[in-house]
Amino acid sequence: MAYPFEQDFVTGIPSGFASNGGYGGITATWNEEQQAADLVFNNAQNFWRLSDSPLTTDFWFEMDVEIVASASPPPHFGFWLWTGVATYEGHRLCVYSNNWAHSYWTSGGSEYEQITEAWAGWAVVGARRTLRLDVKRQANLGVWLLQLSVDGEVVWRDYKRWYSSLRPCIFGYGITLRLHRVAGDTGSGLEDAPVPAHRRLPVALAHRVLVPDNAAAQRYFHRGLRMLLGKRNHYYHGGHRIAGTVKHRVKGVIADEPLRRRVLLIDQTTYVVVRETWSDAANGAYSFDHIDAEPRYLVIAFDHERQNRAVVADNLRTQPMTELSL
Repeated sequence: MAYPFEQDFVTGIPSGFASNGGYGGITATWNEEQQAADLVFNNAQNFWRLSDSPLTTDFWFEMDVEIVASASPPPHFGFWLWTGVATYEGHRLCVYSNNWAHSYWTSGGSEYEQITEAWAGWAVVGARRTLRLDVKRQANLGVWLLQLSVDGEVVWRDYKRWYSSLRPCIFGYGITLRLHRVAGDTGSGLEDAPVPAHRRLPVALAHRVLVPDNAAAQRYFHRGLRMLLGKRNHYYHGGHRIAGTVKHRVKGVIADEPLRRRVLLIDQTTYVVVRETWSDAANGAYSFDHIDAEPRYLVIAFDHERQNRAVVADNLRTQPMTELSL
């Protein structure tokens, strides 16, 4: 099958139109009464692979889909952008726990960097929506711009890195989906990636931003930042420091209680996470050393125990490390 295409399943599922991917636990049947394709996914990472060619530039893919049944609500389904390599490699953008979530998958089926992206509380059994994914690759930067629309309304867009070609697939986990129509074409109308302000930081890095909603999330795998640590340090390295303490004010007690909390240092211009650390449990102290003096910084301390709100200090300036060490 080649782009462009449009299939409404009025007379059946065309021979060779799609095949089972991922774990492979999918049963696809034609529903003559509904003139639609019913897809039953078992409880595994399954996706229905349309028999298309790998796409390396702009494209869009959409599906008119109805949620017929869900083995363990809330429903869990969406898009899988498969690279064509091995079993799973690619992006997964799906409804998970009433939100859209994005994650990367390795060829062997390991998931990492799952991040909540947008609300999807409408996704219940009986709901029917037209879901569209517009995709554009910025080849010189190695990133993809993804834009998600629900019934014509854009609900999320962001830049994601890696991979040179993708194939759109339909993902489901423990769910029955009824496809009334699927369509796709090349060209997306999406714009090129912008260049961030600070030292022309690569977009692939600048958009790897850890936002407050995800910093303490149980399913956010913060160790995914480690691969970018060398690049980030290169652009923000210097002879200065920002230091402080994280403490909890206890009513009726003169001294505040020191806390161990995750602390993020953020470039206030580009919102790039420059460094991350944990405050010391004994005295609440933290320090970001050897950083550049040029940007203004934002520091956020998150309560991973979810008992208190995050504490923010903005518009911070660094101090020379030589002065601080006296």
